[in-house]
Amino acid sequence: MKRTLISLGLVGSALFAVGCADEPNQNPPPPPEPNIERFRPEGCDFEIATRPEYLNFQRGSAKTSAAPDIRRVRLGLGGNVEIGSPGRADPATSAGFGWQTDPETLASEIQWGTTPDPATWPAANRKGGVTWVTPEGLIAPQGDDRMHEAYLCGLTPATTYYYRVGGGPAGKEVWSEVHSFTTTPKDPNAEVVLGVSGDARGQDNQAWRLIQRRMMKAGVTAELFSGDMINFATDQSEWHKWLDLAAKDADGSLLTLGQILTLSTHGNHENHTTHFYSSVVLPQDTAKFADYPELFYSVDIGPVHVVVVDDFWVTSPTGKPDYAPMLKAWLEKDLEAANQNRANVPWIVGMHHHAEFSSSSHGTDSDVLLGRQFFVPIWDKYQVDLIVLGHDHNYERTKPLTGPLAEGTLEPVVQEPPAKGTVYMVCAGAGADAYGKGVSTWTGVSAAYDSKTVFGFYSFLKANKDSLTIESHEIRPDETDPVIDTYPLTK
Repeated sequence: MKRTLISLGLVGSALFAVGCADEPNQNPPPPPEPNIERFRPEGCDFEIATRPEYLNFQRGSAKTSAAPDIRRVRLGLGGNVEIGSPGRADPATSAGFGWQTDPETLASEIQWGTTPDPATWPAANRKGGVTWVTPEGLIAPQGDDRMHEAYLCGLTPATTYYYRVGGGPAGKEVWSEVHSFTTTPKDPNAEVVLGVSGDARGQDNQAWRLIQRRMMKAGVTAELFSGDMINFATDQSEWHKWLDLAAKDADGSLLTLGQILTLSTHGNHENHTTHFYSSVVLPQDTAKFADYPELFYSVDIGPVHVVVVDDFWVTSPTGKPDYAPMLKAWLEKDLEAANQNRANVPWIVGMHHHAEFSSSSHGTDSDVLLGRQFFVPIWDKYQVDLIVLGHDHNYERTKPLTGPLAEGTLEPVVQEPPAKGTVYMVCAGAGADAYGKGVSTWTGVSAAYDSKTVFGFYSFLKANKDSLTIESHEIRPDETDPVIDTYPLTK
């Protein structure tokens, strides 16, 4: 298994970790160690692990080629996945980084500081990571991908850092452009804005890139992406396109990929392919959940507890029959702890792919209903405030709901007062083909897009300790992006 950090979100593949930013590095990186199975970033209390498909997973060295071609730099997150465990994923104090180079380059280092000029960065702020090869795709093969990851721990919350990746022999280093990111606030009294989107598959109208422009302009604290990054899991060119559209704008300016943390979930189109794990950098626990890296995790972002889970083997249980009971145990333990911490972190937001309640094309599919039966009792039990979803390519926000009153009933119950229920929000259409909308008795707002005048949807979750408000927008080519839904959640 491998990873955590190759795109904004993973937990473990590369870089050592930072202790205090300005402390001298007393222990130089060890020499390259070929074909290691696990890697503990320096200064971090977690490990990342290789995957069976990866080739030559090893510590980085000083080797660079004449043209390293550093590209697709992504910001992610490493860490363990259980609340209270050492090294638990924490975007306020840690970060992960992933990138690609030409096949011959093994340099896997990161430099960082708190100013834009690398000449001002402390010499000790340089750590090493890992590198490996991801085999080329079965569809539209582009050649094997040389991947790199690195990690930093011990960062200061709510602080902007600048960094570059690369490395090489002393005096002959080759580095990427300088990127920046801001760690999330630790203070639950802080205000945060979480960007939301889903279903980029196909990237029609470059909607995925347009959304990243909006997220940059809004200065979101982090992004939530509800799955289906691509159409065909083994199409390597699609994965590259998904990353490229978030990496840079048409004018070459940097977008979100290397600068804003994106917490992603796995959709049914990802199909647990090697390219999914190589394209994201997300938390994993190599000891307790070694078979399921980067598929479920939770983090606190200011006043919001965010829980992200892969529902694929819940909605298609024949794939891994042991997954659902394992996930249920982890999820209940996580939510029980989060509920006990409501005085500090009052809001709980969950995210997965298949929407429990949707009035569009997939609303009554058998796999969706399996997901409804599994998840709704859990969300009800722990009074989860909001679930962010995809799968149907439209927008639909429900009224506050709880599960059915009678066994075997599929319809939810609209709750009054609303604080007793969970709100379910499908916000998809970040490049996927358009579906129609629908309306049910439990629908609050429903909208569709035509891929001509409206390219899709995105949302902002604006939260502080006293309020959590959904603000949802159309994607318009003229950037007017009208608001289609504003909804305050109540306690």
